[in-house]
Amino acid sequence: MRDVLDDDLAELYPVRGADDVRLARLREQLFAEKPVRRAPRWVGIAAAAVGVVMITGLVVLLRPAQRDAPATMPSTPATSLQEAATLLELSEKPAAKYQHITYRIWEVISASSFGVQGVGRTLVEFEYDVWLPTGNDEMVVIYRRETGQRRPISGVQPGPEQTLSTMSFPQLWTTFCAATPCKEESVSTPLPADPKQKLLAASPRLLSPFTTIEEKAAVYRALAESPEIRWNDGRLSVDGSVVQFAIDPATGRVTGKEEVETATSPLPQGMPPRSVTITYEWTDQRPS
Repeated sequence: MRDVLDDDLAELYPVRGADDVRLARLREQLFAEKPVRRAPRWVGIAAAAVGVVMITGLVVLLRPAQRDAPATMPSTPATSLQEAATLLELSEKPAAKYQHITYRIWEVISASSFGVQGVGRTLVEFEYDVWLPTGNDEMVVIYRRETGQRRPISGVQPGPEQTLSTMSFPQLWTTFCAATPCKEESVSTPLPADPKQKLLAASPRLLSPFTTIEEKAAVYRALAESPEIRWNDGRLSVDGSVVQFAIDPATGRVTGKEEVETATSPLPQGMPPRSVTITYEWTDQRPS
C-alpha cells in the first residue's frame, strides 16, 4: 500500500530530491498512528429510534383508546339542577340507530285490578322497553309487560295465572308517537308556580322518552327557579310533595322516580306506592 501511495504522491506533488527524507518521515508517522475509531452508524440509528419510541409513547398516552373515538373533555359531577342541564346539553350524541330506554316499575296494585273478589294489595313489577330511532320517519317500538315478579302486601292475592289488562299498567307519560320525530306534548304546557305542583307536573316531561335533551334541560332550569325544590346529590325533592326524582350527577339524565308515602297510606312503612328505575343505552339493533 505504501508503494501505491508513493506513486500517487509523486504524480500529484512532484518533489525535489532534498525532500525525500522529510517525506519518508511523514509516511512513517502516517502509518504508525492508530486510526481514530468512529462510532458505528447503528448507534446513532438506535438513539434516534429510542427518541421516536419515547415520543410515540407520549402520543399514544394522549390519544383516545380507539383511533376513531372522539376525544372527550373530563367533566365533574353536577352539584345543581343548572349544572345537570349543562351536562345534558353537552352530552355526546352517538351515531347509533336507536336509543334503548328501559323502565323498571314497582307499583302497588289492588286485588280488584286482577279481577279478584275481596280486598288485597300486591306489589307488582313491570318492564317497559322503548327503542327510539335517531333518524326521521322511522317506527317507534315500545314493549310493556309484567315481569312476573310480585310481592304480597295484604289481603287477598291474585293467582300466578291472573294478569293485568294493559289498561291497568302504570302510565308514565301520555304522549303517543308512532314514528319519529316525536314530540312530548306536556312540554308545551307551562309549569305551575307552586313548587309541589310544579315538581309533580314535570313528571311526564322528565320521564317521557320523547322529551328532547334541550327540552329536558329547559325543564331543569325551570324547576331550579323555585328554591323550595332541593337538589341533594342527584335527589330532587320538595317538602310536602308526593314525588321525588333521581338524576345521575355524572350524566344529567333522569334515572328514577319515587312516589312518597303519605301519613295516611295503608302500605307498610317505607314502601312507596310506585318506584321507577330508568336505564339508557345506544344500539344499532331492535326487535322487529
